[in-house]
Amino acid sequence: MPDEGLARHERYQITLPEVRVSYPPLPWKCADATMLNVYFEVRKAPMLERLPPEYCRTSPAYCRLTIIDCADSPVGPFRDASLGLGARLNMMPAVFVAASLTNNQQVLNAGIFERSFPNVLGKIDFEASVGRAHALISDAKGPLLEVTMPQLQTIEPSRLAYDHADGIRTLEDGKTELMVVGPEMTIERAAICKNAAVAYPAERPESPWQILDCRNVVSAQVVHGSREFKKGHPPR
Repeated sequence: MPDEGLARHERYQITLPEVRVSYPPLPWKCADATMLNVYFEVRKAPMLERLPPEYCRTSPAYCRLTIIDCADSPVGPFRDASLGLGARLNMMPAVFVAASLTNNQQVLNAGIFERSFPNVLGKIDFEASVGRAHALISDAKGPLLEVTMPQLQTIEPSRLAYDHADGIRTLEDGKTELMVVGPEMTIERAAICKNAAVAYPAERPESPWQILDCRNVVSAQVVHGSREFKKGHPPR
């Protein structure tokens, strides 16, 4: 039998901002977006502790890390990152977001109120070229996680496809609900990296970004295209 998640929704309950910063209605069209996407194996126990019971884990247990640079959007340039747990919802592939952040206040508020993620402000250093890519994710306390892709190999975009990403949204009455956000990237160019590395430049043992630490990189890609920053909806 597949292992079901053990996390209560309360684990992902947040304190909503006292002031709701305004933002344009979703979805947002982001024509110039680049995404680093890394799949890596993790230990089973900490994953199940963070996976809600609606989901079953995959075998082996893995996480999906996404870091996206949007050069233009209705709120200007922004970056966001998420750490998702590979899982199945209603027997279909899905990713449940266990941690997320952005460098833009309007994106933060749109994420909290419309999607469930991203839900923390932070800093994302990001670079991607024809030959390599690199990103460093930090929160208010300092660095959390670093991704390096030293060599890239171009592939056909049609070889890649991504599952929907889900999260727990806190409602204004304090209750919570599960939200699903469909795939957002339309891929125009793509590359893979066969020697990608995930590193942890500072010890942060309390952070899910490091508790769900990389045991082995399975695959890594860089994709460029357009992004539709969507609203979430309950599972259908």
